[in-house]
Amino acid sequence: MRFKKLICIGLSIALLASAAGCGGSGAPASEAPSTEGQTAVEAAADPAGGAAGDKADKALSTESATAAAAETASTIAAAVEEKEISPEDISVTWEDSHVYGELTLGAYDTIVTYGVKGYEDVPFIKASDYLNILFEGKEKIFLENGVMTIRVNGTDAVIDPGADTIVFDNPARLRSSGLIDGAIIDNREYNVITGSAKNKSTQTEAKSVTISLKDYHMPVIPYDDDILMPFLALQNTFGSASMTTVLAYNGKDYYNTVSAEMFVLDAGDYSLKDTPFMKAIHSGPFSEKNSTTQAYADYGYYSICLLLDQTFGHKEEKNITTFDEYFTRMNAKEALCSTNPSLSLTTEFMLFNYLFDSMHDSVLSIDTVFGPINNVDKAEVEGVVNEISQSEIGQELFEEDAQVSDEETELSLNVILGALLEKGLSVPEVVPLTAWTEFFSLAKPEDYGDQRLDYAGDTAVIYFNEFKDDTTTRRPSYYLDPIKEQDEDKNSFAFFYNCFKDIKTHDEVKNVVLNICDNGGGSAAALVAILGFLSEDGEVKITNQDMLAGNYREECYHVDTNLDGISDDQDGFGGQYDFYILCSGSSYSCGNALPYFAQKDGLAKIIGTRPGGGDCVLGSFVDAYGHVAAYSGMLKLGTDDGSGFISNEKATETDLNMVPSIWDIVNVPWYDPAGIADAVHKYQEGAAELEYPETASKENMSAFLTRLFELISKRMDAVEKNAGAGQDSAAEGTTGAEKAPAAE
Repeated sequence: MRFKKLICIGLSIALLASAAGCGGSGAPASEAPSTEGQTAVEAAADPAGGAAGDKADKALSTESATAAAAETASTIAAAVEEKEISPEDISVTWEDSHVYGELTLGAYDTIVTYGVKGYEDVPFIKASDYLNILFEGKEKIFLENGVMTIRVNGTDAVIDPGADTIVFDNPARLRSSGLIDGAIIDNREYNVITGSAKNKSTQTEAKSVTISLKDYHMPVIPYDDDILMPFLALQNTFGSASMTTVLAYNGKDYYNTVSAEMFVLDAGDYSLKDTPFMKAIHSGPFSEKNSTTQAYADYGYYSICLLLDQTFGHKEEKNITTFDEYFTRMNAKEALCSTNPSLSLTTEFMLFNYLFDSMHDSVLSIDTVFGPINNVDKAEVEGVVNEISQSEIGQELFEEDAQVSDEETELSLNVILGALLEKGLSVPEVVPLTAWTEFFSLAKPEDYGDQRLDYAGDTAVIYFNEFKDDTTTRRPSYYLDPIKEQDEDKNSFAFFYNCFKDIKTHDEVKNVVLNICDNGGGSAAALVAILGFLSEDGEVKITNQDMLAGNYREECYHVDTNLDGISDDQDGFGGQYDFYILCSGSSYSCGNALPYFAQKDGLAKIIGTRPGGGDCVLGSFVDAYGHVAAYSGMLKLGTDDGSGFISNEKATETDLNMVPSIWDIVNVPWYDPAGIADAVHKYQEGAAELEYPETASKENMSAFLTRLFELISKRMDAVEKNAGAGQDSAAEGTTGAEKAPAAE
């Protein structure tokens, strides 16, 4: 499991500047289930109504198309409800669908994909096929009277076709076994980290979870001594409970598109979009279409609701009961149910990048398995914005009087963001985080590196901008293959081990500062490892709440910081040095968790300013169109002291406030070890807040803003250039998104 800051608003905007609408109007979904759970079967519209390039459909007005689709969906829904799905309704679509779980075309599983009458284009697969791939054959499956029981890690899940339900006895244990059910550190990540023998891990009882697939219009069909289900009904239940929602269907095969897109994003190299693996994802039968059937669009919509209903970590904060109710309340359901994939993407972009308001929530890719997106349809975007802005939720996001001129919008070529701004988009909470990131991209000295160790008198400063761990891929362990210098680039434990090895040779060092001013997170295993160095005895406690299973956990680990192979009190450096953690608003996710747990357990003092947040472990999202996003998942960090769970989102307080006003950001010695050491000394002398000359602050801020505006201008010029290049290359099958520049 990973925490990772996703600075993707700028990236998504750049990509979307060259994104497109397909030009057709989208029909609404069939009638939604009530929040109390209707039993209606999903309606399926005439597949010809959403056929690619249907000029007659495009000629319809939005109003007439909407009315016609609604009437058709209602009529078919009534007809479908009158009869059960019979064997004659089921046919084999593909005998040899391939499932590519790894980022290679050379290894795959082969399964059968089925079609069901009334669910045009929706892929149905056998439950046993999916579960065998997900659990790597470690599951045991029992079938009795048509009811399937799956046993994994000593816990059961039951699929009942008669009730159209899935029941998880303990969804946390389904994910992983060990001392703690579904622990934040999987036992595969144990190496220098082990479960603590000194302090016992504890957990409250997990609750049983029942998922009614009727509420999502997804049938559960007994078939051939097995159970047939829509692909995403399986992935967004069993896969999401296991935190493995990664596959996308392209009309024939299934690809790990989440890992592929993350690889491209991490590499920052969009030429990788032209590699055989990426091309294979987007060259299936669906790629010949520009639109979907209404049945498939509805399937896509309800699969989103299913995934987020179970695993979105901020439902309570957003006052969400069900996502179907939420999307309806924000006037977004019709667009999300559109047969036009680009219209659905526009709405998803607003949802993840604005309405969710977290740097863990962001659309990562605009690629679709339904053909390329080549042209911008500004009217289509404005239509979605208008609908959402008129809702109760939208009124909180938009301000009626704010306007941006057409000239400003055209200058940026940022059609989607421009349309939002024209409607008075308020500044969401994620913008300050992005501003922090932009500041550090300018303030960081050239060739400073991603991690380093510096000395300033009696103070050592360890700077690192990511939590890294390669335990699951490195063979053998450090106990047989000792740490080498190159290991530092892939593993934070290796970096810290070498840092303290060097620090111990400097007798003058009394203070050690961990500088995470621009650290956006990374591996939870690396978080635990680093806390082990701050501990007096290598012991670390991580506390969290599982929002799906409902159980609160205190997970206790030991870190063998001296690599002697013994978990004892000789590990850790707490008490040998005074530890400080330098934070900023850009310290996110693990960069928010490190100061939180260090402060809570008295391991370090916090200097700088309050970290930026990010209390949920990152969840992966892939929809029926192959769009990839990240979202705040179901594991939330924080503490329950007996009076209720409080997340770590904004729980950390600074011991030394180095940013008393916004103007002072430019005065903090973020990358100056001597200045950092001086701040530590002032704290030790009793200071709780630093002061700076007012004139210098304003001059420094003015200089920074000038540089920032120049940077934004250059980036938008690059976006405009790439948007044009993308349109020029569309005829050759290359989208503008594939040529978009990577965000810093």
